Amino acid sequence: MKSLILKQYGKNEISFYLAVEEYLLDRYQEDIFFLWDLNKSIIIGRNQLIDAEVNVKFVREIGAKIYRRPSGGGAIFADEGCFMFTFVSKTISKEEAFKKYLALMVKALQKMGIDAYFSGRNDLMFKEKKFSGNAYYQTEKGSILHGTFLFKTNLENLVRSITPDNEKLISKGIKSVSERVINIGDYTNISQEQLMDSLLEEMSQDKIYLDEDEYQKIKRIEKKYLSDEWIIGENPPYTFKNEKRFPFGKLMVYIDVKKKRINKITFKGDFLILDNLELFSQAFIGEEFCLKNIKKVLSENDISKYIMNSNNEQFLSLIFEEEYCGSTE
Repeated sequence: MKSLILKQYGKNEISFYLAVEEYLLDRYQEDIFFLWDLNKSIIIGRNQLIDAEVNVKFVREIGAKIYRRPSGGGAIFADEGCFMFTFVSKTISKEEAFKKYLALMVKALQKMGIDAYFSGRNDLMFKEKKFSGNAYYQTEKGSILHGTFLFKTNLENLVRSITPDNEKLISKGIKSVSERVINIGDYTNISQEQLMDSLLEEMSQDKIYLDEDEYQKIKRIEKKYLSDEWIIGENPPYTFKNEKRFPFGKLMVYIDVKKKRINKITFKGDFLILDNLELFSQAFIGEEFCLKNIKKVLSENDISKYIMNSNNEQFLSLIFEEEYCGSTE
């Protein structure tokens, strides 16, 4: 593994780091680690709707910009009191990525006197509280594991940014978040900059830097992640809509039906993605919207290949009443 050094570029927009990920994944053959130095930002998951997940009014008031990442999962608040990190891999699977790379993070932090540990899901913990949540996605070129690292983040802004504008809900949210998450900076004498430098050193002593040509290519890629088309995303038309929260996260489905047949099916939510959901959605196009035909499609297509830790029975329960899910119609 190599550590990519980006300090010479200072703090950047989230879009820049997303473009760096894409560039490295497409052009480098070795595994690479790098850090994101951030300004105040909201980063929503690939399949989330902004208005459903972000308190847009408050976000504007505090001067945070909204971005969308290619990975799944929930909305994230970031500010100057935290940073993010990325592991770029050419061959590793999701199970190996979480196990191997988060173990490297734990080992590095423990060497700094921070008794961190891996939760067994996708979080890094300290004193039984979460300080780092992580997401994963893969393409035909390889995989990306990236995550947040709370150091001195403003937790009230975090809650208000991703909670509806309701003081009762916000006050409950602040209390809940304070009980579940933790700022590492409150428990170490190491500065945030020192910690970031130490992580880069611990991951690899083999450092690489972008040359001017690479930097300009990344800036061109970045334009995609700054476009309204990417950030705002799709507000899908629908005849049928439903949402449920499962152990793997919230799943929302929008189904547009024309003349009793499925014209379009769209998924939103804070789940983690394994593969392009468009491939799963396409299997339903043109099928009659009834239990029998949906079951037929599912017999040949498994949602667990696209959404981490999901299954077809959960999907059926989302779009049909539970008592009918076992029907042999």
